[in-house]
This record gives sequence, structure tokens and C-alpha cells, in this order.
Amino acid sequence: MSASRERRQRQADAQRPLTQKERAELKEHKAAKQKTVLYAAIGVIVAILVVILLVWDSGVFQRGKTALSIAGRNYSVTDVEFYYRSAFIQEYRMSMYGLSSFDPSADPAQQYRDEAQTQSYHDYFLEQATTALKAAAALENAAAEEGFTLSDEGKATVEQQIASTSSQSGYSSLDGYLRATYGKYMTKGAYRTCLERAQLLTEYQQHYQDNLEITDEDLNTYYTENKDSLDTYEYYYALIDGTAESTTDAEGNTVEPTDEETEAAMAAAKEKADEFAAALNEAEDKGSAFLAQVSGYVSTDDQSTYATLNTTEGSSLSGTYASWLKDSTRQSGDVTVIEGSNGYYVVVFQDRYLDETPSVDIRHILIKAELDQEDDPATTDVDESTVPSQASLDAAKAKAEELLAQWESGDKTAESFGELANANSADAGSNTNGGLYEQVVPGTMFDAFNDWIFDESRQSGDTGLVENTQSGQQGWHVIYFQGQDELAWKVNVTATLKDDRTNEWIDGLVEAQGEVTEGEGLAYVG
Repeated sequence: MSASRERRQRQADAQRPLTQKERAELKEHKAAKQKTVLYAAIGVIVAILVVILLVWDSGVFQRGKTALSIAGRNYSVTDVEFYYRSAFIQEYRMSMYGLSSFDPSADPAQQYRDEAQTQSYHDYFLEQATTALKAAAALENAAAEEGFTLSDEGKATVEQQIASTSSQSGYSSLDGYLRATYGKYMTKGAYRTCLERAQLLTEYQQHYQDNLEITDEDLNTYYTENKDSLDTYEYYYALIDGTAESTTDAEGNTVEPTDEETEAAMAAAKEKADEFAAALNEAEDKGSAFLAQVSGYVSTDDQSTYATLNTTEGSSLSGTYASWLKDSTRQSGDVTVIEGSNGYYVVVFQDRYLDETPSVDIRHILIKAELDQEDDPATTDVDESTVPSQASLDAAKAKAEELLAQWESGDKTAESFGELANANSADAGSNTNGGLYEQVVPGTMFDAFNDWIFDESRQSGDTGLVENTQSGQQGWHVIYFQGQDELAWKVNVTATLKDDRTNEWIDGLVEAQGEVTEGEGLAYVG
């Protein structure tokens, strides 16, 4: 057949009607094709849904949503979670000491802070987070207006915090720790953002505080208004015990005293206290008489406690007799009897004054003893892995003595001591500034350290060794006494005034903000 004839045949075939068989075959072919397309479409949809579910479960959608808008700043789910969980952790710690009814294993939204059920713990944590972010927004805006940014040291601090969290979290990964601590939406990047914000705000507040000027007039005015709390009081006191003793019945059970027995014990204590006070009032030197006679009115175990002159700042006085001691008419040698919850106090007033002990500037080098022991499972009262051995303590002392000898063999200056501190001290708070602490006030350091630097004979340039027995800090200090500084009470009041003025400044910034707007991301917090 020729080519032209074949072509005419194909045209004729194309124009003729389909047979019944051909139509059936065509229908089956179209149905199969449509089913294939449908299955392919369903497969694509399922694949998309799987991806969406995986992404949703990862928290990408949720964590990026705005939870709160404050003063022109939008805070994400993770921003709010950071402060929400901080409040959660704080409440949990309080519950460990019986100071809170919060149960961390239960839903915070189903627990209430009061019997009237006016506020759930979830709402409380959210309230705390909102309050924190209101202050954060105010300070972030103020810092931005001033052009204040996070320092390089601050950035390094953040990285150290992250590294420390990674190594000490107890989890196999930082991500696992963050999800367990700050919720399933927290990531390392979001955590870093929160830490950088917190560090920026800390630095900016410190910057503001450092530039506050506190004058002598400010200090004297504050003292005049708060002298009852700032003055130091010298006094003797003893508690005449009025506790009724419990008894034991025939079966060995403890029997608590009756109300009548309790009243009788208190009455006897009052009589004894009055007798002691009367004897003191007959003496010319009340203090000496107190020391000589107190042993006859208290138990043997309590004699050493009460046979001493107490020197206490007004802010730390016991509320039982504080108002009596602070009375402006009080005179040396005044004696009183004051009722307490379990007996009667005999109190002798000796003196009241403003303590003008100066603060001091010191440098030090901490040589920590290495933890070189394994925990002994046979001992349940101590974890030996947290306590250095005597050999380790001796090695630390030897190193401290070596460093002191090295310094003494040189020019023996504060600067050369500082170089040794930077190179050898384990105290992260001072081993980059020559081991220097300025304006240290009494009670800041642990007892042995405090006693050495505030010894009345201490002179500029003095050095010495002091052992540190505090848990986690066991070792030895090499101390250099640089000299005296501002009066301690002025240092304390200056810090108080700066804190107060900084808080007033922050409150003003917060009050100037607009309302807090809740975003859809708030539903994912908690």
C-alpha cells in the first residue's frame, strides 16, 4: 500500500464511529487514568500534611507567634516562656521548703494560690512574666534611645552561661535541657536571645546606677530619717524559759502539757525574770552584774549564749525587744522584762551609736583544693566527692604559701600582687582585675576572711593566709590589705539610695508605657 493510501486510510479510521468494544475499552482507560491521578494527588496531600504535622510538632509555627506586645515591642512565645518558667522554678523551690502549696507535677492551671481560688498558678506565672517583660520593654527602649548596646564582655558572659548550662544540665543535649526547663518551644537560639536581653538590661541598669550622684547631704538626710535601723545597739539579754515540759505515760507515749501547766510554767518564768531584773537594778554596774548572775537563771546549755555583750545593727534586732531598745529615752543601764512566746526576756541596755567602721579595699588569690575523692556509699551523711581530702587541702595551702613567698621576693606592690591574682586565682569575680574588691563592709566575707581584714591592727600592705572551709570553696586565700575606704555605713546607705532611685526610674519608665496587648501566641505559653 502506498504512503498516500495509508494516510487516507488513517483519516477514514479517525472519522468513523467507535465500536461498542472500543468505547468500553476507552472508558476503562479513562477511569484508570483518573484513579492514578487521584491517588497521586492524595499522596501529595498526605505528604504535605505529614510535613505540616512535623513542622507543627517542632514548634516552628508556635514559637514565632507574638504572645505579648508592649511599648512597640513584640515578644514571642519563647520570650514569655523564659520568664514564665523562671517564676515556675522559683515557686517550685519555695515548695521544697514548705513555703508554697505549688505541686510542680500537676497542671499549674488546675492549682490555686489561695483557698478562695481567685488565681491559678498558671495565671500567677503569666502575671510575673508580663511584669518582667514590661520592665524589659521599658529598659530596652530607653537603652536604644541612648544608643546603649551589649558589651563584648556581656556577650562573652552569655556564651559562658550557655556553655555552663550545656555542661551542667545533666541532659544529653542542651536542647533537651531547654525543652525540659523552658518548655517545648525553647531553642538554643531563643535561649541566647533571652540571655542577651537579660544581660543587656543588667548592664544598662548598672550604667544608670553608676552615674547617680549621692551627696553627703543625701546620706545625712537618710540617716536622720532611718537612724533607728542604722544605729548599732549594745545590750545583754537572756530568755528565762517558760516552756512546760511534756511527760510520758505508762505505755511510753508522750503527753503534751495542759493549758494549766503551760500557764503555770510561764508564771514561774515571769517570777524568775522579775527576780533577775530586780537583782540587776540593785547593782551599780548592770552589765557586770548581768554577766555575774545570768548563770543562775538559765540552763547550763544556754549560759555561753547569754553571757556575752550583743552588738547588733537596728535593722537586725529581734522584734520582741527592738522597740524597747530603740526608744529615744533609753539610758545606759536600763533593765526590762519582756514577754516572749515561750518565756520572758530580761534585757539590759548598754549603748547606742552610729558605727563608723570604715570599709576596706583588699586583693586576694583563691587557691581551691581539688576534689580528689569518690563518694563512699557507706556514709549517708556526706558526699565525699564534694569534699577535698586533707592531702588536697595541704597542697592548696602549699601553693598559697609559694605564691606569697614569690610576691615577697619581688617589689611587694599592689600591682605585682594583682598580676599573681590574675594568673592564679580561682575566684572568677576578681581574677581579671587583680583580685581587687573595693569598699568591702563588715559581714560581706566569710567569718575568717572578715576577721582578718577588719582586725584593728591591720595596716596597708599587710598580707596573710586564710583557710576557706565553705562548701564548694574549700581552699586557701592569700590576702593583700590595700587600705581603708569610705565609712561602712555610708557605703551601705549609698547602695540603698542608688537601688531606690534606680527602681523609681524603672517604675517611671514602665508607667509611661501603653497597655499590654495579648497575641495569639499567648495560648502556647505554660
